[in-house]
Amino acid sequence: MKTRPSTHLKTEIRAFGYSILEFLMPENLTCNFCEAELPPGLGSPICESCLLEIEPIDGHLCSICGRDISLAYAQHSDYFFKCKECQERFSFFERHRAFAYYTDGVKKGLMGLKYKKQIYQSVYFGRKLGEMVAQDPVLRDFDHIIPVPIHFLRRTRRGYNQAEVIAHHMAKALGVDGPKEWLCRKRVTKKLKKLDRETRKSMLSGAIMVKSGALSQIKGKKILLVDDIYTTGSTLNTCAKALYEAGCERICCVTVARGR
Repeated sequence: MKTRPSTHLKTEIRAFGYSILEFLMPENLTCNFCEAELPPGLGSPICESCLLEIEPIDGHLCSICGRDISLAYAQHSDYFFKCKECQERFSFFERHRAFAYYTDGVKKGLMGLKYKKQIYQSVYFGRKLGEMVAQDPVLRDFDHIIPVPIHFLRRTRRGYNQAEVIAHHMAKALGVDGPKEWLCRKRVTKKLKKLDRETRKSMLSGAIMVKSGALSQIKGKKILLVDDIYTTGSTLNTCAKALYEAGCERICCVTVARGR
């Protein structure tokens, strides 16, 4: 009787596969974003021109979703520094932070990773998330890293889950165990890019679940969810809800980019 490989073994196999891809596609030859030739010894896969186009997120941020609330920071003190949207809805995740706004080079890089098989983009983005997590005492207090899942049919067509490869390089930068694929999508959902929050919420209802084999391993644990883009937060909240109902102590989230 044949037995399926363990989740741990599958994770190790994928990590080895990512290492092979890194070897076949070395960094620092051309810019990840614009493909301009990089000068020797630059030490970054992004050229100086494209680096100037990246808008890192900082300042006064919503305590939950990470939206910029600088213009009305003082007024938010009565609401525990939550933005208006987070005051009006319940979040199953405690905190979300993103590296940069979804503009210019970051957008091009993520689209290349997601739709053009440019898996090398994940190295830079994963490192940046690792740096962000290392500097945040709330985010870095976690037991396991879990990527937001995609349906296996979509994964088969694409060849990988972009959230997982980003999470792999983030974990590598942090020097911790690799991501655990403990969430799954039970059904294919339409692309959510142009849908509003309520429609997204309706379409995602019941679509994401914790794998039965992971239930005993996540109960009482602190989870760090990883995805590529934060738009309305519906996908992350659906994942966090499944983890919360499975007994996780706390869920925080990080993404490469978010809208304004």
